[in-house]
Amino acid sequence: MKKNALLVYVLFCMQLAAFSQHAVIQGKVCDSVSLSAVEGADVLLLAPKSHKPLLQTRTGSKGFVFKKVPEGSYGLVVLAMGFVHDTLPVWVKSGDTLRLAIALRPQENELSDVVVKAAPRPVSIRGDTLSFNAAAYALRPDAQLEDLLRQLPGVEVDKDGNITYMGKRVDKIMINGQEFFLGNTKSANSLPAEIIASIEAFSTRSNAATFSGIRENSETHTLNIKTKKGMEEAWLGSVYGSKGQDNNYAAGGTLTKLGKELMLKANLITNNINNRFTGVESKSYTPQAGLQSTTAWDVNVMKKWGDKLTANLAFNGNDEKTEVLESAGRRTFLTDSSLQENRQGHSLVADKKYPFNFRLTYNANERNQWELASSVTYNQAGNRREDTAAIQTLQHSGAGYTSSRVQTRNTDEQEGIGITNQLDWRHRFGRPGRTLQWSLRQSSQTGNSTGSLYSLLNGYAPTGALQQQTFVHQQYQQHTKGQQYGSVLTYTEPLSQLYSLLLAYNVITSVQQNDKASYDYDSLTGGFNTPTPLTSNRFQNRNTTHMVEGAFVRNERKFNYNLGLGWQYSLFNNISFLPNRHIRQHFTNLLPKASLNLLLRNGKTFSLNYFGYSTAPAIDQLQPLPDLSNPLFVKSGNPDLRQSFRHSLSLMLNTVNKKNYNGLSMGIDASFVRNQIVPSITLLPGGVQQQQFVNVNGNYQLGAAAVYSFGFAGKQGKKNRGSLQSIVSHGNDVSLINGRPNHTRSFSWAENLRLSYSLGTKLMAIVTSGNRFTLYRYSLSPQQNTRSWNHNATLYLNYELPLGITLQSSYTWLRMGTSGLLPAQSSSVLNAAIYKRLFAGGKWQLRLSGFDLLNANRNFTQSAGANYIYTRQTNQLQRMLLVSLLYNFKILHASER
Repeated sequence: MKKNALLVYVLFCMQLAAFSQHAVIQGKVCDSVSLSAVEGADVLLLAPKSHKPLLQTRTGSKGFVFKKVPEGSYGLVVLAMGFVHDTLPVWVKSGDTLRLAIALRPQENELSDVVVKAAPRPVSIRGDTLSFNAAAYALRPDAQLEDLLRQLPGVEVDKDGNITYMGKRVDKIMINGQEFFLGNTKSANSLPAEIIASIEAFSTRSNAATFSGIRENSETHTLNIKTKKGMEEAWLGSVYGSKGQDNNYAAGGTLTKLGKELMLKANLITNNINNRFTGVESKSYTPQAGLQSTTAWDVNVMKKWGDKLTANLAFNGNDEKTEVLESAGRRTFLTDSSLQENRQGHSLVADKKYPFNFRLTYNANERNQWELASSVTYNQAGNRREDTAAIQTLQHSGAGYTSSRVQTRNTDEQEGIGITNQLDWRHRFGRPGRTLQWSLRQSSQTGNSTGSLYSLLNGYAPTGALQQQTFVHQQYQQHTKGQQYGSVLTYTEPLSQLYSLLLAYNVITSVQQNDKASYDYDSLTGGFNTPTPLTSNRFQNRNTTHMVEGAFVRNERKFNYNLGLGWQYSLFNNISFLPNRHIRQHFTNLLPKASLNLLLRNGKTFSLNYFGYSTAPAIDQLQPLPDLSNPLFVKSGNPDLRQSFRHSLSLMLNTVNKKNYNGLSMGIDASFVRNQIVPSITLLPGGVQQQQFVNVNGNYQLGAAAVYSFGFAGKQGKKNRGSLQSIVSHGNDVSLINGRPNHTRSFSWAENLRLSYSLGTKLMAIVTSGNRFTLYRYSLSPQQNTRSWNHNATLYLNYELPLGITLQSSYTWLRMGTSGLLPAQSSSVLNAAIYKRLFAGGKWQLRLSGFDLLNANRNFTQSAGANYIYTRQTNQLQRMLLVSLLYNFKILHASER
């Protein structure tokens, strides 16, 4: 018996020794874009100089594992349909366990989950990512990213270049999965469209969420630009110079270099034609206020040193000067009357802004990552403005009289700088899914401004007699400064292969100070040396917030969710000097959140996001300092304001038909705000309105949007695409008028149609049209309820003639319908261009552009608020001709050529 026991023990030790002489390799394979697990991938372990696998397996939801791997070096090959194959050199030592995280880059023309069977494939879905194939959309030869975005269903680009998708802001643009544009996504709009293979849209993920692999709630979207094969190492660019009649001019250039280790994007523009031509004609057909001259540049750089170190840099500059002549009207509805303000104004604005952003990412090893992000922004602005205005008080019975007249001359000069730093350390433990992240944040701002106010306000009685007169002639100096410090500690613990627990602690403290000293004009001394207590104040706001958060997470490609709850304690100290007052407040909030993502059958995806968050009032909403720049509308802060709390819910459904590649995206958004910060309006004698911020309850917003994309025109229309978008919204906004709550219930419905058609490579046409209905109902003045219809339509044509000549034209028609007592307004814009490609290769281009050829554009805007309707008409650049000389170049790598 003892001999048998001894034999068993010896055999066990021999097996243990044999096992200890081997290593273990385990890992997970995921999509580099969506971060979802890739199942069914073949994983091969090859010995050196051998084509026969030593070991072979397939990935599952848990990844893969190789046991009993002899000590030595190997090649690990990962093969998956729809992804670029990857090979990794690995070396293992006896007794070690090597853990790998492998991200596969999707192939351009192979898609999982939903694969459209027609060519070209316009849209597809992978997980929560919607992918648009650039080859399915008709584009002119010199098209840019912005031209492509304007054709994608659900994507909108406004006149300033800001991008939204399904109504949500796009805050991050990546290239081939690499974040490139820091701080200013508008820099990407001038990327040449010829390099783009596809554009992917998905909810924005922070770097912390990417590292931990745990999905998070997001109110913004990310666009990932995937480049065509052969463009990864290309140099592309253009330069141009333009001259128009009088002193009109434009000049600039772009340079783009994309690659795996180095990416560069630089852009420079200078002109005095309201940015109507920046190498191509402006895509925005909406009028711009005033006459504007601009000099702007942006430089974006991404450099990688192997797999360990990555640096991102972005430096932008913008120098604008704008002169505006305006005629404005504001109809304010009160309980028993209304005020009609008519204003004539002239302003000169000079604005300079120079932001610099830098980020350094260091992957020390497979378990540790460091990241430093810094930004510095310098700004300088000057404003000179003169106005004359009159107010008529109108009774509901129809009687009215001129209650006041005012003249103002104001100047303001500002200068400031802001600095932000953030240091992150991220660590993976030996157990997959267990992570620890620590973040330190610091920011500071300082600013100085000087200015002068001059106003003469006359108030009249209903008889027309002068009732009162208010004269202001003063200069002021204002100094602002602020500091903010914060730290976040996050820990994730895997409970099983599918479930994880997230714990986080966040602390933030900030100090904001605003000191303003005003001095009245002294006629005896001829100087400004008499202190003005009414508009002088020192104010300090100190906030400290602690938040503890926990979340239960399911991580799985087809079904994942995140259920979390946070506890937040905030302490506010508002200190006002001259007069002295100290207000101390503390708030306790529960912060719930939930998210759900489902990959359904037949190419459908569904997502749900809910979360609650608080917002502290800004210092200008708190400081009890009257703003006298507009004597007819005096604004002042309220140091007793409480923080607001918003509940936000959003749902999204995406689907693609596999047979005809038509797509449908639907979204629903809802929000409810407690202690919403809103203006309280009090009517003073002479029609003067005084505004102070207060907290109210009852504000909510509901919205729904649906976008249907489709193809048309049969076999000839493989690039003929269209989309139909419907948007419905309803809201209830509460404000105070003379101490009484006013509920403004709004309803809007909009329909937008886009069609793009191409006949071969010669003719391209794009048609857009939109109709919008708006309705406003006021609880205090139901007789002032308004409704209006707005319409717009645009036709764009591009036709290539023989001899390298191309014709382009666009016609835009806008109509704003009647709203209350306001009449309808219409305007139209006709632009055209003809250009000839010159010399061998057609790199040179001689271009003649015509803007507003009908000279019929009118810059008229109209908007409605809680208790008013506002209209504005300004001067703008009229009919203009421009002659341009352009040079485009493209340098490809030898292998790409």
